Amino acid sequence: MTAHLLEVEGLKTEFKRGDGSITAVAGVSFHIEKGEVLGLVGESGCGKSVTSLSIMRLLKDTPGKITGGAVRFEGTDLTKLSERDMRRTRGNDLAMIFQEPMTSLNPVLRIGLQLMEPIRLHLGYDRKQARAHAVHMLKLVGIPRAEEVVDDYPHQLSGGMRQRVMIAMAMSCHPKLLIADEPTTALDVTIQAQILDLMKRLKEEQDMGMLLITHDLGVVAELCDRVVVMYAGRVVEEASVRELFANPQHPYTKGLIQSVPKLRQKVRRLDSIKGNVPDLSQMPSGCKFAPRCQFVMDKCLAREPDLIPVAGASERKSRCWLTQEENAEGGERA
Repeated sequence: MTAHLLEVEGLKTEFKRGDGSITAVAGVSFHIEKGEVLGLVGESGCGKSVTSLSIMRLLKDTPGKITGGAVRFEGTDLTKLSERDMRRTRGNDLAMIFQEPMTSLNPVLRIGLQLMEPIRLHLGYDRKQARAHAVHMLKLVGIPRAEEVVDDYPHQLSGGMRQRVMIAMAMSCHPKLLIADEPTTALDVTIQAQILDLMKRLKEEQDMGMLLITHDLGVVAELCDRVVVMYAGRVVEEASVRELFANPQHPYTKGLIQSVPKLRQKVRRLDSIKGNVPDLSQMPSGCKFAPRCQFVMDKCLAREPDLIPVAGASERKSRCWLTQEENAEGGERA
């Protein structure tokens, strides 16, 4: 049996806080195949970005630390690699697009120098070759006047152009897996559509896997093959895009989908999920979504349900007592 391109198994990440610690990622598991786009969705504070930073081993200068689980890339556990080997993997086989390009790009260095650094490091090009490759990548992501833009500073570009530069930088060494953390959040709708079309085209041309982190279900429907829904540092549902939108299983997923504005729907107020994501230092007992759930039962407050397969669905899972009851009823009918 061949290994998945990326397999995250029981990942646990904690952050030091005073004399103790809080768990930001609590036993998260999922996988990505070559050429597949997996969406990681949930509200802000659910652990999506911490999961991506843990995969990339970019928590070194933070209070965060991976304390359990494994992150296997083509069968190799990244959590066991030395920092030197991880640097070689990061940028070469693994690349990441960060949420805010203005803070991710160095404001005092020209665009070309920032693009050329990983190219020279990972591909072994000399300065002239690296500059030519940087210009080629800028053209590939649709930046006009690439030969001139390569000598510009980040502040001279629009938000959309800066995001394209970040994509060009991430794609410059032809990674096998791209992690995109909210790549269109700070962009207007027209530029969002252009960036999504660009990412889709580059993914297909290079047949790479992609982990797309977002809270925008419209983006998920546009780009993703499968979806993992996170809440309070946990996976609460996993399904194909078609299954998720057609028949969401977890009450949290249902709430997310119902809160999306719909065309031709005459309503005065948008649906919303009451309450807020829990403070990681004061997690509720039992199911972590129970305080906000309209279907809450006594058992939900007493014990947290496991993430289990959904009966009659392929590669589908849900962390909900309702799912377990429906599975049991289905088994009795069978």
